[in-house]
Formats: sequence, C-alpha cells, structure tokens
Amino acid sequence: MQSAAKNLFPTTSSPAIPAVKIARFSRSAIARSASNLLVSREKSVALAALLMKSKKRVRSSKTVPSDKLEMLYRGILDTALDCIITMDAEGRVLEFNPAAERVFGFRRQEAVGKELAELIIPPRMREQHRRGLAHYLKTGEGPVIGKRIEIAGVRNDGSEILVELAITALKIDSSPIFTAYLRDITERVRNDRRRLAQYTVASLLAGSWTLAEASPAILQTIASIGDWVLSGLWIYDEKIGTLRCRAFWEMGSDKLKEFGQLSQAVQFRMGEGLPGRVWESNEPAWIYDVRADKNFPRAPAAREAGLCGGFAFPLFAGRAVNGVIEMFTYHVVEPDPDLLQLVVALGSQIGLFIERRRVEQELERAKENAEAASAAKDRFLATLSHELRTPLNPVLLWADGILNQPGLHPELEQGLRMVCRNIELEARLIEDLLDLTRIARGKLQLRLQPTDVHELIKHAIEIVRADVDCRHIQLSVTLEAASHQVNIDPPRAQQVFWNILRNACKFTADAGTISVRSYNSSPNSITVDITDTGIGIEPVFLERIFDAFEQLEMRREGLGLGLAISKAIVEMHGGIIRAQSEGSGKGATFSVTLPVAP
Repeated sequence: MQSAAKNLFPTTSSPAIPAVKIARFSRSAIARSASNLLVSREKSVALAALLMKSKKRVRSSKTVPSDKLEMLYRGILDTALDCIITMDAEGRVLEFNPAAERVFGFRRQEAVGKELAELIIPPRMREQHRRGLAHYLKTGEGPVIGKRIEIAGVRNDGSEILVELAITALKIDSSPIFTAYLRDITERVRNDRRRLAQYTVASLLAGSWTLAEASPAILQTIASIGDWVLSGLWIYDEKIGTLRCRAFWEMGSDKLKEFGQLSQAVQFRMGEGLPGRVWESNEPAWIYDVRADKNFPRAPAAREAGLCGGFAFPLFAGRAVNGVIEMFTYHVVEPDPDLLQLVVALGSQIGLFIERRRVEQELERAKENAEAASAAKDRFLATLSHELRTPLNPVLLWADGILNQPGLHPELEQGLRMVCRNIELEARLIEDLLDLTRIARGKLQLRLQPTDVHELIKHAIEIVRADVDCRHIQLSVTLEAASHQVNIDPPRAQQVFWNILRNACKFTADAGTISVRSYNSSPNSITVDITDTGIGIEPVFLERIFDAFEQLEMRREGLGLGLAISKAIVEMHGGIIRAQSEGSGKGATFSVTLPVAP
C-alpha cells in the first residue's frame, strides 16, 4: 500500500510494532468499517463522474437546466459526510466541500486555487506528491488511482491527522481532473493502536523473565501509540534512593540516541526532572516544551535533539511508585484524557511485573544463600566427623587390648568397659553425622538386593537384646507377613529397624513392653510396626519428629539424627515411615512400609 502511494499521494509510516499483531488487528479494524465506506464512496464516485460528464454535455443540451444540475452537484458536495476535494492537472484545488472544511480547518474560499501540496499535505511529503503527479501526467499511470489507502494529512493549525483516501481521475477536455475522497480516521487508528499496545505489552511481560529483556519492545510499543520519537524507562534504585534510566528507545536518530545515552548517565531524586516530578506526585505529567521548562535539567540536550513535548507516567506496585516511563516528541502535545486512562492501566501492569520480579529475585538470592549455607554446614560436618573419629580409634584399641588381659582389677575393668561403651557411642554419633551429610548431598548410595525383612528384624532385635533383658522389658515379636521379600540395601534397612528399637528401649521404663509386628498392608507392601509403652509423643512434636537434631528430651544421649536418617533411608527405598502417639505417657508406634519384591 505504501509503496504504491509514493507515485501520487505519499503515505506516512508509524513506529514499528510486531508485524503479525498489526496484520491481525488491521483486518479486524477494516472489517468493521468496510461495508459503509464502500457503499458511500462508490456512490459518490459514480455521481461525481456523472456530474462531470453532464456539465460537459450541458452546453449542447437544453433538456436539463444548468442551474438545476449545479444545484444537484452542490447538494451532493455539501451533504457528503466524507471530504471531497478536486484538483486540476497543475495540482491546484478546484473544489473543497464542507466536510473538508470541517476536517482540515480551511474555508472553501481559502482552499480553492491553492496548490494542494501546500494546503493539506505534510511538508516532508510534498515533494514526493509533486513527483507522483508529474509521473501520472507523463505516463498516465497512477498506482493509487481507484484504491483506498491511509495517509497523513495536515490541518490549518499545523496538527497532523490520519485519513483514509480514495482517488479517481477523470479527463475533461483532454485534461485530467482528480477527485479525492477522504475520511478522518485519526481517532479510530489511535484507539486501534492503543488497544494493540495494551495487548502487546501484556504479551511481552508474560513472555519475559526480566524487565531488561522486555524493555526495548515495551518502550517501542508505547511510543507507537502517538507521535513519540523517544521513550525511556526509569527504575527506582533502592541502594541510592534515586530513579535511574535503565533502557530507552528512539526511532533512529543520532541526536535522539545521544539524548538517550545522556539520560542513562544521570539520576533523579524525588521532584527532580520529569521522572522525579512524576515520582513525587504519583501522577502523569505533561510538559508542553521541555526546552523551556525550568525543572528539566536535560533541556540543552533536548534542544540539540529537536525535542519539544514531553510526557511521563508512573509505574505502580500497589500505591508505591517503582518506576517511570517518559516519552518525547518533536512538537507540542496537548494533554489527552484517553491516553491518560491507558497509561494508568499500563503503569499498573508494568509496575506489578517489576515488583513480582523483584520479589522473585530476592527469593532466588535467599535460596542461593540457604543452599550455600547448607553446603558449608555439610562440609563442616564431614570434616568434623573425620577429625573426631580419628583420635578415638587408638583409644578404643588400647582399652580393648587391656580388657583382654587376665587378672584385671574389677574397678579398672568396669572403667575400661565404660570407656569402650562411650567411644562406641561417640563413633555411632559420628557415623550418624556422616550419614546425614551424605544424604543431604545426595551421596548416600544404596546396594539393593533381594532380602528377607523378617531376618533383618531378628538381627536388629539381637543387637538390643542385652539392653532389653537388663531392664526386664517384655519384648513381643509377631511376624505375620506372608510376603516379606524386599529389594533393599540390607545394612541400611537393618539400621532403620535398629534405630527405632533403640529409641523404644531408650524411652520405655524398666519392665515396660515393646512389641514388633509385621503384616502385608497391601498385596504389594509389607509394614512393620514397633510399639512401646514409653513416654509417648506430644501431638505438636509429631510434626517434626523426623527432623534432624530433634529430641524428645534433651537430657537423653544422642543428637536426634537417628529418625531423620531412618526417614531418608526408607524414602530412598520407595517406602514410608510414620509415627503415632496419643500423647505424653501413652507410648508410641513407629510404622515402616516397604514395597515387596515382585
């Protein structure tokens, strides 16, 4: 469309927006107005052509009075809702109807006889118009003749509008007469652009992870709403308490680029410059001429770049301003209520995106810090465990060697056995720390093999048998599960049962009861319940009983790692471990469920 218009009536271009979106939007916009435009225009073209020919024939015809024909001609021109402008071969206006007067602001008497190029065509496009007219007169070719295009027009007050144009050419006395039918589509195009801009900004935000990624396209999209030639994004910097320009878009001028680069080199506090006054007022701000504004520090650069009108609006997250978008143009821009309504919505949309990304980044940093702290803790535990275990080994060997000597004094033997017992306990605690570190770092390896769970339970019972007998605890064992073959790591699984049995012994009073029962809770699983009559567990503590370093009673020996390790081992086998208790003094039941081997 635009390339064709170069030959006669030049078209204007607007800031680029993604082509696919424009195509989709333009089709829908055209569809809404095509039917009524087509009917009215085609009738007007036909009538105008008929009247032109009739006026030519009226000299030799006495059947149609010329005054009536003139009345009909004037009636059509005066009542037409669209602008009708006729032009001769020299480019001068022959007719300028009332609709054209209303749209362009010229009276008919002012327009007739004037060169059309100097009247309603923007200065930047006049030479192109003249070349197109000369080309048609020379070749008879005009690619836009009989077609409908969109072009820019200029009003009497110098403001530009967008019009939809259809041109016809008719030869009268061997000289072409051009008739242009125009309709002001400025408001329609503006509304279409604004709706498209809102949709595009939402799409860009939804498809971007950071604002830096989306900023250039967002700034370009917002600038396309009007005649804005430069737009910039200012973000609040919490560290220094100022607004800083994080991105800008300009339509391709070196001077504009220099202005944008200057903006990125400065920062504004509340109330300073255009961004600062928007930040302070929490409202959009217009500047008719930034070059003459006393609170616009970048005025010299704006003057150098040819900028005039300025506009900025806040980006909100709730009631707080976390950024500002500013826009500039080459001419004075009057406040636009519709634009204000749009930027309020866009400001909230972008502001919420900024806040959401800020919170997400804080959470990501917190997560990274937590992971770093956890890794440091794991390294510390691994080093500490190794350093603690190394000096214990020779002590244990020495004590064990003396115990094997005959004729030891009873008190010495008792003391040495206490030393050995505590060293073994210490070794167990260290091993628990190492296991916890391996689990946390994903380094605990399982060596799975088909295993009889009942045999593991029996072995675990044998380990605690001495303690059970010494304290006269009644131990009941009922192994009822018909399917008890499980694909597990035997030492690790036995460690789980031993941990639970050891805790049962630890928290059960002398002469208490511990029961062990196995059963198939489903055709594909085996469950082992270990129940004691010990001190029980308060409901609030059940929620964290499997957390590392949690203990029912601080006075008891150990670090509270056994159940945390047991839970990790069971879950690594695809199983579940649960704790149940009716409260303090009512005992507890720990259940381990594992999938049976197929």
